[in-house]
Amino acid sequence: MPISLLQQLDAIEPSEVEPGFRLYPCSAQLNDGTVLECIYFMTAATSKRLLGREGSTLPDRYWVSKGDVASIRKSPVRLPASLANQIYRAGETHNGCYIFTLVFSRWVRRGYLVGGFVDFLDFPTGHGPSDVKELLLRIGPSRASQVPEYRWCVYSG
Repeated sequence: MPISLLQQLDAIEPSEVEPGFRLYPCSAQLNDGTVLECIYFMTAATSKRLLGREGSTLPDRYWVSKGDVASIRKSPVRLPASLANQIYRAGETHNGCYIFTLVFSRWVRRGYLVGGFVDFLDFPTGHGPSDVKELLLRIGPSRASQVPEYRWCVYSG
């Protein structure tokens, strides 16, 4: 990956899914002008550990080649890293999923049941990641929540 992209990636606060395994949830513009608001960048070692395979063996639908990436920036729909890391540190609520509630104001709360990764979420209308006032762990719905579709990009580093 070019130095300029590594520098842009370095500006993204990582999520630490497990100790020592970092994901960089962000937004990327591809060489063809496409903007992906939800993309995880990770090293090949992290990919092998977390997904059980190298990035190049993921289905094309979910994998973006590092050579296709023109620029990297913060995602407007990413849960703040401090909150995502609290959820990851607390551990899975059930096998393979996390249950939590985000408090936006006295009257607006949204519960989530998310399998896998918690960084990209659908937020209530009129609210976004910067509006979260509180995180309530292990409190939430009993049915899976809708989350935005995300992609993966594996890089050397």
